[in-house]
Amino acid sequence: MSGGTNDGLRPLRYDYWRTGYGIPIIPKPDLRVAQAGEYHCKPGYATGNFEHSGRIQLFYHLEGQAALRVGRAASPVAGGDLLIFPPDHQFVYQADEAIKHHWVGVEGVWPPLFVQQGLHHVSLAYDSEIEAKFVAIREVLILRKPGHALQAIGLLYELMARVAELSGTAASSQSTYPDTVQNAITHLRENYAEKYEAAAAAAAAGVSQSHLRALFEKWLGESPRHFHTRYRIEQAARLLNEQQLGVTEVAYHLGFADTRHFSRTFKRVLGLSPGKYRSGGR
Repeated sequence: MSGGTNDGLRPLRYDYWRTGYGIPIIPKPDLRVAQAGEYHCKPGYATGNFEHSGRIQLFYHLEGQAALRVGRAASPVAGGDLLIFPPDHQFVYQADEAIKHHWVGVEGVWPPLFVQQGLHHVSLAYDSEIEAKFVAIREVLILRKPGHALQAIGLLYELMARVAELSGTAASSQSTYPDTVQNAITHLRENYAEKYEAAAAAAAAGVSQSHLRALFEKWLGESPRHFHTRYRIEQAARLLNEQQLGVTEVAYHLGFADTRHFSRTFKRVLGLSPGKYRSGGR
């Protein structure tokens, strides 16, 4: 657990925070609540897929005016809004003024019972029961009593059930991406260990290569090739971090025939070499 107002670099971003961390489970379950917290952010706060990129992220916005940017599109975020981001989507959640929010990081497979896989911005009036579920998940991870992992998952289901109750149906919040883009994303994720093939990605989306590039630039702010490379390297970082595999093993697992090529690509995407990342440079 961490929290307070004056430890490390956090005072640069928060007036107050309280965070709980789940204990890694081996073998890994299909779904795990890895981290949860409450954050009172200073003006100028920003977060996005560049933090906890390998996790499904849930934000429950409490106070202050914020904005959500996805690609070139921007939308306001108000008190009571719930934001759900899959691990492979680029976004920026930011505010010029001070804001408060709860956050939960989830690892594994997003249950289709919740909402259709994809980015979701659910606009609801503030609900004390939803906030209570976020708080309960955080405290479970802080206390870490026997059975805490299952308890956290149970609270997550209760949280999403409450969201479904208030919004009418779990499926009422649809993916913000067109089917063509979502189909291409699914294809690229499933084939991240293969060399990028523009024709195959376009075929999965059912559009031309040039049209797919234009769609990705509009909705994700990057090309399909860049998306594929970024997701590939994010998976490499996850393997280095969680599985403790060597650099050569990870390069082979991801389909890189040349370790030097893998290292150059890793550094270009994340800003440091895989060796330094594995040794804790992140």
